[in-house]
Amino acid sequence: MTDVVPGPLPATAALADLLQLRGRAGWLTPPLRPFHRGSGAVLGSARTVRLAAGPGAHGLKPLHALLAEDLAGRVVVIGGADAAPGAVWGEILSTAASARGAVGALIEGAVRDVPAVARLGLRLWARSEATAGPGGAVRVAEIGGPIRIGDTALVEGDPILLDDGGAVALPAADADVLLADALTYHRAEEEVLAALTAGLRLPRAYTPKAEAITRLRDR
Repeated sequence: MTDVVPGPLPATAALADLLQLRGRAGWLTPPLRPFHRGSGAVLGSARTVRLAAGPGAHGLKPLHALLAEDLAGRVVVIGGADAAPGAVWGEILSTAASARGAVGALIEGAVRDVPAVARLGLRLWARSEATAGPGGAVRVAEIGGPIRIGDTALVEGDPILLDDGGAVALPAADADVLLADALTYHRAEEEVLAALTAGLRLPRAYTPKAEAITRLRDR
């Protein structure tokens, strides 16, 4: 787990915009897309798994062992799952992860049993949906090591913000600062929306966000 103590959370869109302002990556959506968004925002920490093509002595058994661990507050992140011809995640693994306290799963590959997963409430983002399973075509190459999804590199324990708008990963070293700055950005956007609702036209209503961008870009 990380040392980040979550208070109010920014929207993932605000956090992604902040990272973009500072020339950094972090958003995992895309390449991942939602299969169950969950309810509200949650800040979890990454439990990383890297898959590789080809059979191995233990196949996916190390993943099954991981899903028997205490996963309270964790987001299971599986890189390399697109090496499988079918789904590497479905109802059984979702049930196991939920039972051990996981708050989400991010799969760089295909998933299945989506209606059943939605009933479980586990937040699930993946590249695609497939009917067949992995068919023994992939193995666990590493548990707890670094992985990359799209342009974003993750390491074990990195904070991950999930909400209706997406999934964004943060480096643990400065996650608290980035979350606080993203919350400032988020609140500036809320001021814009309130001004528009009150009848201001966009050029004037946009002022709080423009000022926040100027302040936050160079921090």
